[in-house]
Amino acid sequence: MVMRCSFTPDPDLMEQIDQFAKEHGVDRNEGILELIEAGLAHFQHQGGAGVKQQRSFEELNRLRGDIEDVKTILSELRSELRLVHHTIETDWGREARGVPFQTKHPWEFWRK
Repeated sequence: MVMRCSFTPDPDLMEQIDQFAKEHGVDRNEGILELIEAGLAHFQHQGGAGVKQQRSFEELNRLRGDIEDVKTILSELRSELRLVHHTIETDWGREARGVPFQTKHPWEFWRK
């Protein structure tokens, strides 16, 4: 059965795959299939998976920076939302009162 899969490897891995395909005289897709088959055969032969590669220090710092950026944006959004809510509440309260020149008699315009 043929199945179409989609994934995005990092650029370093793509360079390794391209190098493997070039050395073995196959195109990239065939190289990927050969590497997957070889990996599965190795996995079955060894009986387990190897140590997974951990994230690099730079990537961890980038993720922390991105999280701090999101926190900052959320803080600014919260402040903006409070301002909008306050503006709506004050406008709503002002609309409930009558307009001064309409609630007084025309001859009482000097009174407050």
